[in-house]
Amino acid sequence: MLPAVKSVPAVAILVSVLAFTACGEGGSGAPEGGSVERIEETIDAFEEALEDRDLERVCDRVFSPEGRRRAGGEECPRRLGRAVASVRDPDLELLGVTLGRDAAIARVRASSAGEEPASDTIRLTEVEGRYRIESMSGR
Repeated sequence: MLPAVKSVPAVAILVSVLAFTACGEGGSGAPEGGSVERIEETIDAFEEALEDRDLERVCDRVFSPEGRRRAGGEECPRRLGRAVASVRDPDLELLGVTLGRDAAIARVRASSAGEEPASDTIRLTEVEGRYRIESMSGR
């Protein structure tokens, strides 16, 4: 008889594509409104691109260059496609933000159709005036 396997929310599977590393920058206190709005825009763009299955957009415009490298570089869209194949109706709810000098940590609740929500941490870095996803980790 096989041992029981714990069900993992489909969106949380995406976390396996990107290895999380600690931010390394000290927090700057209360998040600035404009920065939080730009982070929200990135999280929303990520959710929308996943829903549309536009994995090229995720790899090219949502991930930072380092995030794309971690997700397989040129293989990023293909690897990401395998990681999110079972994700339906993704939903990412921004719970909080900690800002550093040119990076941020966003705490999100990730869910998809038929799955329990999971808490994730997304590290973002500022690239050409926009926050882009560098890495993720599940909790």
